[in-house]
Amino acid sequence: MKEIAIICNLTAGSGQAEKRWEKFQMELGSASIDYTVHFTEASNHATDLTKNVINNGVKRIVSFGGDGTLNEVIQGMISTSPGFRGDLELVVLGVGSSNDFEKTFEKIPWIEKIQGDKIIPIDLVRLDYINFNGESATRFFVNNSSIGVISQAGDRFNNVSGLTKAMKRVSVNVAAVIAGVQTIITWDPMIVNLVVEGETESDISISNLTVYKNPYIAGNMYYNQCVDRSDGILSVAIVDVESRMKLLGLIPSLYNGNALDKEGTRYFECEWLELQTNHDVAIETDGEIVGHPPARYTIMKHAIRTVIG
Repeated sequence: MKEIAIICNLTAGSGQAEKRWEKFQMELGSASIDYTVHFTEASNHATDLTKNVINNGVKRIVSFGGDGTLNEVIQGMISTSPGFRGDLELVVLGVGSSNDFEKTFEKIPWIEKIQGDKIIPIDLVRLDYINFNGESATRFFVNNSSIGVISQAGDRFNNVSGLTKAMKRVSVNVAAVIAGVQTIITWDPMIVNLVVEGETESDISISNLTVYKNPYIAGNMYYNQCVDRSDGILSVAIVDVESRMKLLGLIPSLYNGNALDKEGTRYFECEWLELQTNHDVAIETDGEIVGHPPARYTIMKHAIRTVIG
């Protein structure tokens, strides 16, 4: 049995992860599994922990947290060598608020997954952008990234307080809707330049762009069109709607799966694209707010090996 390193974020899921870890730890003991556990203590700590365990020779890395923890683990897996390490294996055990990554795979007991031998290569997306220090930066993701009203709502969702924070512990969907509505009522569309595989659209007005490999974007919200995890193609959804009332009207369609059928939305697929805008807007990547445009998205086919059973 391969040595296993678990990168564990006990604060995921608004603290619910700690209870789930206590239960899972007992299952690990009963199964006599050889593992080490490394607890995160701050933002981006999971990346450093992942680098350390890989440098110590561990090949199977377990992300025990939410989609944000997973994203940090992936940064650590990618940064340990100039290219992609074909000997590394990723296991995802979702204990966060949403756990979007796991929604596209068959659910199996964690104790079976952590020992599983069914491994598939999946795509990563490379994002080149400007970080909050004003420097060029690169990040990789497996789920989705948004620029616009969804990223601004995501920033608000991550930083909720008071009653809304209490609601988030009970229902991710309720908290997400509240964050979305609060963002939309003050939102102004962006004027952007969009380059898709060399074809340019200049000075177009949009409210949101999402680049994704996973149709689930938060809680039970999802797009009704999506590429495969391993096909080397990006899914792109654009919301052209400018009216705040019409934007509010799109929220229910994200829950019933027909958002891309609505007027004011469009969908396409590509291998790379670039977005530039002077609008003061954040970039959200797998639940984390990472920086600002300009942004370039590039597919990285079969870049990471994932244990699914």
